[in-house]
Amino acid sequence: AKNVQEFRDFLVNNELTKVATAPRIYRDFTTKKVLTMEFLDGVSLVDKEAIASITTRDPEATIISALNVWTESVQSMPWFHADVHAGNLLVLRDGRVGFIDFGIVGRVSEKTFGAVNELSAALALGDYQGMAKALCNMGATDETVDIAKFGRDIENVMANLMTVQPDMTVAAMSDGTIAGTLSVDEAELTNVLLDIVK
Repeated sequence: AKNVQEFRDFLVNNELTKVATAPRIYRDFTTKKVLTMEFLDGVSLVDKEAIASITTRDPEATIISALNVWTESVQSMPWFHADVHAGNLLVLRDGRVGFIDFGIVGRVSEKTFGAVNELSAALALGDYQGMAKALCNMGATDETVDIAKFGRDIENVMANLMTVQPDMTVAAMSDGTIAGTLSVDEAELTNVLLDIVK
């Protein structure tokens, strides 16, 4: 009950109630063994036909909204919904996303969260030594590591990844949609992966 209420408070505090909701908890009818909450009438987030039958909202936009709400919750709450899948996300008649089943939550320590931010900044800057330091700070290594050497190893892996040339095929379908496939040479990718394990 506490997790659901905290998530509802997060939605209110971040002005996200027009985009998403979670069930209201009926405290007077809730005990340690029985959780009584509002019924959210909706359909699975991945059922495009069902979504189209209950709301005029674009299914893809709804999925993006759900991901944005979840990502913002990870960044700003002390815990996050750790069981986000199509069965726990509903599209409601009013077009909002209903988050349900808060039985499994995860927590990211401040140290790890800080290291993830360091890694993001280092990736954006192409700072391989910064990437190495951030990965060490988030616990990616079991022992003390030479950061400069680790940075050079990351730089080599990134350079090798850039040599993998994807093949892309785009085709117009008979129903007017466009389909595409993306593939890579498995031998090239295997060589990159083998270089990582060296």
